[in-house]
Amino acid sequence: MSLHRPTIIGRIRSDPGLLLLTALVVALTSALLAAVAPLSQRTADDAIAATVRDAGTRGTVVATAARGYDDPTQVRRDPGSATEVAQNVTYARNLMSDDLAAAVRPGVATVSTPALHLLDAGPGRYLRLVYVDPPGDAPLDVTWTSGGPPQASVGADRADAKVPPGTQWPVQVGLSEAVAQALGLAAGDPLPAEDSKNRPVSVVVSGIYRAADPSDEPWAPFPELLQPSVGVTENTPRTAGAALVSADSLPDLRLAAPSDEIVQRVVFVPRPERMHYDDLDVLEQSVAKLQASAGSGGAFSWDSQLGLVLEDGAARVHSARGQAAVLLLGLLAAALLVLVLAAQLLVARRSGPVASARERGATVLGIAAELFVESLAVAVLGAAVGVLAVRLALGDVGWLWVLPVVVVAALAAPAQGALRAAAVTDVRRVPANRSALRTAARARRLRRLLVEGAVVAVAALSWVALHQRGVTVDGRTDLTAAGAGTWWALAGAVLVVRAAPPLARWALRAARRSRGGTAFFAASRVAATGGRALPLLVVSVAVAQLTLGAALAATERAGQREGALLSVGGDARLTTPPSDGTADLASAAADAPGVAAAAAARVADAVRISARGSAGSARLVVVDAAAYARLLDASALPDAPALARLTDDSGSSVPALLTGGDPNLREDLTLRWEDADPVPLAVVGSAPGLDPTDGAVVVVDRATLAAHGLDISPDTVWAVGPGAADALRADEGGGVLTLRSEVLAAQRRAPLPRALFELALAGAALLLLLAVLGVVLAAAVAAPARAESLGRLRALGVERGPLRRVLAGELTAPITLAAVAGLVLGATAAWTTLGQLALQLVTGQPSAPDLVVPWWLVLLALVPLLAALVVAAVEAAALRRTALAQLLRGGDRR
Repeated sequence: MSLHRPTIIGRIRSDPGLLLLTALVVALTSALLAAVAPLSQRTADDAIAATVRDAGTRGTVVATAARGYDDPTQVRRDPGSATEVAQNVTYARNLMSDDLAAAVRPGVATVSTPALHLLDAGPGRYLRLVYVDPPGDAPLDVTWTSGGPPQASVGADRADAKVPPGTQWPVQVGLSEAVAQALGLAAGDPLPAEDSKNRPVSVVVSGIYRAADPSDEPWAPFPELLQPSVGVTENTPRTAGAALVSADSLPDLRLAAPSDEIVQRVVFVPRPERMHYDDLDVLEQSVAKLQASAGSGGAFSWDSQLGLVLEDGAARVHSARGQAAVLLLGLLAAALLVLVLAAQLLVARRSGPVASARERGATVLGIAAELFVESLAVAVLGAAVGVLAVRLALGDVGWLWVLPVVVVAALAAPAQGALRAAAVTDVRRVPANRSALRTAARARRLRRLLVEGAVVAVAALSWVALHQRGVTVDGRTDLTAAGAGTWWALAGAVLVVRAAPPLARWALRAARRSRGGTAFFAASRVAATGGRALPLLVVSVAVAQLTLGAALAATERAGQREGALLSVGGDARLTTPPSDGTADLASAAADAPGVAAAAAARVADAVRISARGSAGSARLVVVDAAAYARLLDASALPDAPALARLTDDSGSSVPALLTGGDPNLREDLTLRWEDADPVPLAVVGSAPGLDPTDGAVVVVDRATLAAHGLDISPDTVWAVGPGAADALRADEGGGVLTLRSEVLAAQRRAPLPRALFELALAGAALLLLLAVLGVVLAAAVAAPARAESLGRLRALGVERGPLRRVLAGELTAPITLAAVAGLVLGATAAWTTLGQLALQLVTGQPSAPDLVVPWWLVLLALVPLLAALVVAAVEAAALRRTALAQLLRGGDRR
């Protein structure tokens, strides 16, 4: 078999516009699909980095040194204590795997004691002694506003002095301005203290400092070095802070505090920019291996939630990739249908040369090969342009999604051309008797039913797969499940194709009873041509996938708004140090202009709870139940009808609302707050939705809790209303103001939501273009027959106005049916699939967001209709330019 090059070149030259259009579709689709892999990888890396960054201290890796044995009869002051602590950093880092060591910052070494009870001014005053060795040789960046840094308690000549047993050795410490003010201390004050076993500790305040940058990494392990904790425990005010020990006074700390109370840790803070998606398994295994080594008698025990943080980030990435696959499969299906329709038009225009070649003896395989060479050149050219553009823009490309586009673009025309060539010389006779005709018709109907049944069956299987296992399995996207929305649209479009001819015949019967011939002529043309399968499939699927993508984007945007509201707890949130004055701030904010309601609360994480042998931790929210109920009523926050039951203090237990957590933590629940006695809780309802958390949330009324002996000062003010931000900003003081608008903006700027939204926008634009191209190509395929029919009407004396209306009706009727069907199919596909895509992992909600189908999709669905009207106007103008004599001789020769 030899290919005739002049024939191939001549065919290419005869239809350059259509071939360029095909190449354009291939280029645009290939560019979008080729960009998916590199952008997906970059977005995944950015998302993991953002997750680790947002996790804060949850992502740290902490090594705790094993306690050594100190001989009480041979106690010496060790001047090399600071050097020993610094060596722990190197030793601990060497125990890490190379991958984990490269993904964390240099360690921050700390030496600390538990909170010591100060005995100088009554109960409720606690101070922890902390030594911090930051990375590098530079000390902590502080300014001493009073006194100076802690010094050694002895001179250099006694640096390694032997200490007699029972000696109460003093240690010098420094206090931050906030801690010193809260405890009422000044430089030079002696502080007698004792530990939990009533063993004395002698402390001397050497000076007061101010941190140059409180957000510096070394301060993170012990925030109480900068800000004290103030509250009330068992009706007694409680103030707790931390004091800074220097390298000079560290040897004294080892002598002043009991050795069994001193804890040495090395805190490794992760480097978010070095956390890559492809390294997650290795990093998680490294962390797990370190934690498993804790009981093997090593020098360190390890503790970290970095593995859980990385798992959370991976789950979000998997969810986003599954959602992206849903959009891409729909886009790919629509693009392939358009390419098949373009190939149909190309073969229709080549029908004359193909028939002539076949009649002259050309083989079907030879004709298909010539068409394949032509189509392959166009497909490769279009794909090369799209892939090259992505390569230049991103530096990398993904080939997997591009291959189906190239294959279909290269094979669609040869396959249809071979069928047409085979039909030219088909020697099979048409049966003359009715029985044979009925048998042939039944065979055709059966073949069609088999195809339609196969499409519906695949759609059902993909729907079952989606609802059984979701779009991701073991971290990989399941394309069968992800294609449920696309197959739903294809199955629905097949039913539309099946319903189109009966609808057209019904319209024709109705038009026969109408006055004038315009409606009848239009209905007859629709009945003759409106049931063609491919144009209906193209428009229906494109509009359906456009609707599905828009619904996905709109649902996520609405979910992000709700997630931001839950995260903040209102339109604005002010977080301050715990104080009774916080309640006054809430009252003042509630009376401010533009504020609908405000409430004060204490929000504390990792509060211990237990019930019948089970123990765990929870987020404790202590509120004024009445004020918080008003806040919920005035906002879009979820209601909590059981809030009114929290004020009942008649029982022996404190009424509480509980949501999430271990199911075993329900009956006989007990709250353990710091050093206070356990408080029994009685669960009376579910807690309202607050900042999404995977753990339990316990809500109690402050007054009721105080009546049972535990008064906890609030540290948070929530406010709702247009003036909430201004009201809390006026009272901001030393607190941190968080606005819902800022949180929402940050959520939408996050890597995964931003990438999904941009993909939905790009996909919507391309799908709209594909729908328009489907209209234009479908009109072009039937243009010769339509021109001949309308030419006859014109020759019979039908005026231009009725002709234009007949033409418009013929073109717009099937497009209207397909567009409406696409809207319905897309909306129902969104309803059946979006709930299985774990959208809450992207929106930041505790549960899946409610479906949102934008109303403006109706306007976008009008675009294919407008395209059909434009095509009708163009064809009407061409019909007017055709001479009547030519129409009478043989129709429109365009």
